Amino acid sequence: MKLDMVGIIVESMEQAVLFYERLGFKALGEKNADYVEVNNEGMRISLNTKKMIEGIYGYPPKSEGDKIELAFLCDSPAEIDQVCEKMKGFGYEIFREPWQAFWGQYYAIIKDPDGNLLSLFCNDPLEQADEK
Repeated sequence: MKLDMVGIIVESMEQAVLFYERLGFKALGEKNADYVEVNNEGMRISLNTKKMIEGIYGYPPKSEGDKIELAFLCDSPAEIDQVCEKMKGFGYEIFREPWQAFWGQYYAIIKDPDGNLLSLFCNDPLEQADEK
């Protein structure tokens, strides 16, 4: 068994697609559909409207609590800083400004339009240099 896709339930497909495009992904297919995938190497990411999910589940999806977090590997601390500044400029919330985490990664957390937390991280550049 292999995890193949992460599905994100969204209130507004238009706002979700705009957010993920601004983050650097490209929507695949119709941007106003109830189901949209965004390009991501290795694992598929889908955006799913609450309406579609309700049709599948038979009840409206719950949207409370911090249940899952996506973590995106970045190339450098500079990339993380740049993405955070860009997304902040668009008015998105930076949940946790970039910091050097005690576990050795440079890390930041932003919120998507539906309140999901997305981590941006890179491995410690000093550790990477030692490994080479």
